Amino acid sequence: MPTTPHSHSAAPETTGPDRGPPAPRRGVLRSTWNEILDLVFPPRCAACGEPSEAGPFCPVCAEAVDPVPPGCSRCGLPGPDAACGACLARPPAFDAIRAGGLFGGPLADAVHALKYRGRPALARSLGAWLAARVPLPPGAAVVSVPLGRRRRRERGYDQAALLAGALARAAGAPRLRAALERVRETAPQVGRDREARARNVRGAFAARGVEGRDLVLVDDVVTTGATADACAQALRAAGARSVTVVSLARAD
Repeated sequence: MPTTPHSHSAAPETTGPDRGPPAPRRGVLRSTWNEILDLVFPPRCAACGEPSEAGPFCPVCAEAVDPVPPGCSRCGLPGPDAACGACLARPPAFDAIRAGGLFGGPLADAVHALKYRGRPALARSLGAWLAARVPLPPGAAVVSVPLGRRRRRERGYDQAALLAGALARAAGAPRLRAALERVRETAPQVGRDREARARNVRGAFAARGVEGRDLVLVDDVVTTGATADACAQALRAAGARSVTVVSLARAD
C-alpha cells in the first residue's frame, strides 16, 4: 500500500547542537502536528491516502476489508468449531470478542497509521466505522484497554482510549474513563505465543466502579485474546456483570 500523502512527521526541534527534544515531547509534538494536518486537509483514506469523503476508507479499500470469518463464539478465532480448544480448556473472563474486520490489507494499514505513524485523528472515523459494523450490547458502558505509561509518553496518546471515545459517541453509549487502569508495565506482546502473552499481562490491570455493569472493552487489535482476558478478569473481579470485547481487527 502507498504511504498516506499527508502522514507527515513534525520537523525535529533542537535543544542543543545535535540533540532533539526528549522522546516524550517528540511524541506529543508529532501526534499534535499530525492531528492538525488531519483536521486541515481534506479527508483521505486511512490505508492508501486517496480522497475519502465518507468513512475512514476509500471505496476500493473499504471493499478490501475482510470480515471476520465464522469461528469460536467466545474468542472469535476463525475456524470450523463453534468453540475453540483453548476456550474449552480455559474459558476466558470475557463473554465474546467482536471485531470490525480481519487484520490485514487496508485494515492493518489503518491500524498501523493510528498506532505507529502519529495519526490520532484517525480514531474518530475508525471508531464510527467500528460502531456501524459491530452493534454494542444494549445498555453497555464502554471502557478501553489502557496503554502503559512509557508507551503513552512515547506515542503521545492512547489509541484504544481514543477509539473507545469515538465508538461510544457514535453508538450513543456511556463511557467509563477511569474504570480500568494498568497497574504494572508490561513488555510488548508482539512475537510471544499464547502462554507467554498470558504470563506477560497477568495481574497487570485493576478496575473499579463497574459493579453490576455490562461492559464493552475496546482495543485496536485482538490476537490471542490474552490482554483482553487479563483486563476482563480485573473487570469481573470489580463486579462487572458481563464483558464484551470490541476491536478494530481480529488476527487469525
